[in-house]
Amino acid sequence: MVTILQRDALRNKVERESNGQQTVLYTQKGQPSYMNIIPMLRCEDLGDDLGQGPHPAFIVNDKVCDALFYGSYNGVIKDGELVSQPGLEPGAYIDFDTAVQVARANGQGWHLSTNAERALLMLWCQQQGWQQYGNTENGHCVVDPSQHGQRIDHGFLDYPDGNPATYTGSGPQHWRHDHSPYGIADLCGNIWEWQAGLRLVDGEIQIIADNNASHADVSVHSKAWMAVNLIDGNLVAPGHALSSKYDAAELKPEGNAGTPILNTEIIHRAGPIADNINAAGLMDGLFREISVHPSISSEVPPLLRALGLAPRANLKNDAQVYLRNYGERMFLAGGAWYSGLGAAYETLCLSHPRTQRSLTTGARPAFILSP
Repeated sequence: MVTILQRDALRNKVERESNGQQTVLYTQKGQPSYMNIIPMLRCEDLGDDLGQGPHPAFIVNDKVCDALFYGSYNGVIKDGELVSQPGLEPGAYIDFDTAVQVARANGQGWHLSTNAERALLMLWCQQQGWQQYGNTENGHCVVDPSQHGQRIDHGFLDYPDGNPATYTGSGPQHWRHDHSPYGIADLCGNIWEWQAGLRLVDGEIQIIADNNASHADVSVHSKAWMAVNLIDGNLVAPGHALSSKYDAAELKPEGNAGTPILNTEIIHRAGPIADNINAAGLMDGLFREISVHPSISSEVPPLLRALGLAPRANLKNDAQVYLRNYGERMFLAGGAWYSGLGAAYETLCLSHPRTQRSLTTGARPAFILSP
């Protein structure tokens, strides 16, 4: 097995030019993957509303990791492995289970990027004041149309037909998370990316503790799935009476029932219970407008904010929340080339089953090893 400690010219070059911000890790088959090194960050360093201690993204099997490695680019499936390389067509038509499989095929420590990791990057960018840009309108940025990448189909910018996704890393520096040449590319827009460790089951929020989704069983019936008590933030068994759920503002199974409401019960369900179909009933609104049901007197648990499941105060962007509170729904992050202002690091899409695959569903590899 090829180890990540292997030294070679490519890895040395990338580390030297990026001043240690980026490196190259190798898969089990020896394929290079460009990865950003994310040092351990504590919740209190990211904000005073997120709790205390290391962010969950750095905790694996109850042990704190010094760093994690996050794919610098949208993932591409090559020789049965999910790699992160520049200048390629992003992998698409990938369903959730395939994304998990090809990422873990890379070897020990490799995995599909997780919601804990994605939320960490969101909070880090918020704390640093790094604005979000990307391919959010057919090859260019809806906020600043002068920013563009190279479309896969080489079509005209803003032409909606064809394949307006852009080659990995082909956009300007502003499309990197920190606006530097060696930041993480295309977290905002381009293609939706599956994330492990977060799902909705008939509206109940279920997570896998800490960053254990990097290695745990994430199948439908896995015992690793836990709910979050909306009153105190503790992890509880799925189906708990006080578990956090996304309720609808009104009963409207034929269309948009509005922005989700955090509640301990589902008063308005947008579709048939246990049904994974992508029916008309859904909730579509602004993430920053997610509210708590008036019957809940307690504050939102910090864990929900730390995992990107509830908005923080003073959030001003138009990130989209888009979900169905019936059936099993897996998390797709970031938005796509058609999402406009709705594409952002905060964008929360829990509307599709794990079998969903389309031109805009992709994935990204990550790597972490517990001490």
